Amino acid sequence: MLWGEESRNVAASSIMSYGGLVDAATSAVNVVPRKGLNMTRVVVGAERFGNVLCDLNGVLDRGTEAIPGAGDALRRLDEAGFSIVFVTNNSTGTCADVAETIARLNGYPASPDQVITSAVAAAALLAPDRPASMVVGGEGILSALSEREISIVVDPSVAEAVVVGLDVDFTYQSLDMAASAIRKGARFIATNTDVTFPGPGDLHAGAGAIVAAIAAASGRTPTVAGKPHSAIRALVKQRLVPGPVWVVGDRPETDLAMAKAENWNAALVLTGVVSDPGEVPSGLEPDLVNASLSEFADVLTSDRLSGERRSDPGGPV
Repeated sequence: MLWGEESRNVAASSIMSYGGLVDAATSAVNVVPRKGLNMTRVVVGAERFGNVLCDLNGVLDRGTEAIPGAGDALRRLDEAGFSIVFVTNNSTGTCADVAETIARLNGYPASPDQVITSAVAAAALLAPDRPASMVVGGEGILSALSEREISIVVDPSVAEAVVVGLDVDFTYQSLDMAASAIRKGARFIATNTDVTFPGPGDLHAGAGAIVAAIAAASGRTPTVAGKPHSAIRALVKQRLVPGPVWVVGDRPETDLAMAKAENWNAALVLTGVVSDPGEVPSGLEPDLVNASLSEFADVLTSDRLSGERRSDPGGPV
């Protein structure tokens, strides 16, 4: 489903295949002009052209359960010539861990080089000064900091930064020590502020809930590294190949907001935190709404739409 004034005669909450929308296009339903989308084709077998920035949880999986058809969708996008980069706010695992999970759950042979996590973005923020850092989080943060030669400390009196992500072993002591370090002047870095994430059958408390507790106890506001903020966007832009850029995700305030910040194309899939397009806040409306990543792949591999913005000054050329 294409989103915008040109498609007002299509119910906003309905899900249509792009092919059906194109076939129904009239002067009242023009699928091209609103944001400069054009019909440039991706040539199969040619050098990589076009980018798909793919979220993980809620798009490829729900916790330990793969979303049906997601792995095949990745394969089809890959075979169509798109460069796929997995961009996640989940900071618990390393890039290698993420790639292994995608391979195991979805059957797509992802490479660690295709993965950007919010932990990697947080480490990039601290890399210029390499401050001694206390960590509230998992191996993903510890590994990312170590790769940047940033020392890890546990004593709040010597911590120069506190990096906070999802920590399934979070305790009152963790909260108290982190808040103490921040009140004493340590930089407060949040990998992300997602308060929930989708799991099998329900939503679960996310890193944002922990960040909020530490912010309340310290009286400080964090610098956020993950989507939609500039630290992770800078890393993403280093990975782009020539051609259009599509951000596909399930969370408007992170995935869609990242696309809007860079004037990239945005696709919302309804397999995660949002099940009704009407829930999308004003100003974050996507260019496409799809029932799943599989349907999104149908759109991009149909050779009807590559999604390049003619006016996109930030995209690769």
